[in-house]
Amino acid sequence: MPGEVTLTSQLGKEHLPVTGGSQVAYVLVEAAPTEMMAQVRMPLNFAIVLDRSGSMKGSKLNAVKQAVQMLIDQMADTDTISVVAFDEQVNIVVPAQPAMDKPGIKLSVERIRDGGGTTMSLGMSAGLNELRKYYSPTSVNRMIILSDGVTYGDTDRCRSLADDAGRQGINIYPLGIGSDWDEDLLDNIGRRSGGLEAEFIRQPGDALHIFQQQFQSAAAVAVTNAQLLLHLSAGITPKKAVKVLPQITDLGPSVLSDRQVVVALGDLEKDTPQSVLFELMIEPKPAGVFRIAVAELTYDVPTMSRQGEQLRADIVIGFSQDVTETQAVNAAVMNYAEKANAHRLVTRVLEEYKATGKVTTRLSPNVTRVLDQETQAALEALNAGQAISSEQVKSIGNKTRKLTQRLEDM
Repeated sequence: MPGEVTLTSQLGKEHLPVTGGSQVAYVLVEAAPTEMMAQVRMPLNFAIVLDRSGSMKGSKLNAVKQAVQMLIDQMADTDTISVVAFDEQVNIVVPAQPAMDKPGIKLSVERIRDGGGTTMSLGMSAGLNELRKYYSPTSVNRMIILSDGVTYGDTDRCRSLADDAGRQGINIYPLGIGSDWDEDLLDNIGRRSGGLEAEFIRQPGDALHIFQQQFQSAAAVAVTNAQLLLHLSAGITPKKAVKVLPQITDLGPSVLSDRQVVVALGDLEKDTPQSVLFELMIEPKPAGVFRIAVAELTYDVPTMSRQGEQLRADIVIGFSQDVTETQAVNAAVMNYAEKANAHRLVTRVLEEYKATGKVTTRLSPNVTRVLDQETQAALEALNAGQAISSEQVKSIGNKTRKLTQRLEDM
């Protein structure tokens, strides 16, 4: 049996009471590379796409160029790199090439100057073209796209390009710097391509740290094309599926069907599990132990030329009339459920505020207690009818999706 990945599950409650009605069960399923993959380092195929519009002038553009140069220094000679800059036009700063001539590549980055407006689709299209030149299923193929503003007249084109990237096995990782970028669009681009939602660079000085994280994430990939399927037994109905690690993402109704939930996990990174929390409705059952689902994971290991590897794990739950058994709770699973709920409700508040300039949703102390002080204060201000800044909106959204991360990883 392959040993590259582990597939584990935990229940919010190992035993449910015997009742006459349906009950909710929380199931946490986790996939992670094993120690066998600790030394794996896949080649990187990076395109870095940078907004060089006039609003990037000064500290923002200088900090970003420094961060890109730091990333280039860390790349292996066998990695490939391309750099694209865009305003209302596009410039191939560094055509796709092996990252061997680091001084020359960095000098080209240093020569980037600020320009005019913002047409992001031009940068995305050029970046994808550069990535295709060295695309390989045995490489980590990623675009990092950074912007500080709103693109004009081409949002649909940006979304279409993100769809194209995802179909071609290229993930996009958006970065927003400052307070004026379009988080709805950048988040959507990341999701549609199979990457992550946008990372927030609040101050120019944060760029080095964020780009370092981006490099470390890509260099840690050991397993690709991971897909999690939850096959449900009769009498089990899926209500929700939420990815809770590496960050919280509500997967929405599109992944749910009557007897199956399908979740694309994509790349699995060493030392970074991917975890999905399922909320299931279970029909009444007599006392006993029942299989409620089978978790199935499929994945590729490019460095070992393995495709379509598969793991399966039964998920069973007990029904009991013993109060001691039915009151026992898995604190870790329920903590994930609590934080996923907080993320959902805070997201609802932010969406309402962005749409109407006010909020009617009130969060209970049981929800707000898992939030940091800045977020609590901002929500209290909104409840009092006060305005909060665009920067605060972005910061709250970014931090709330990271509620489940370990403190040392934040």
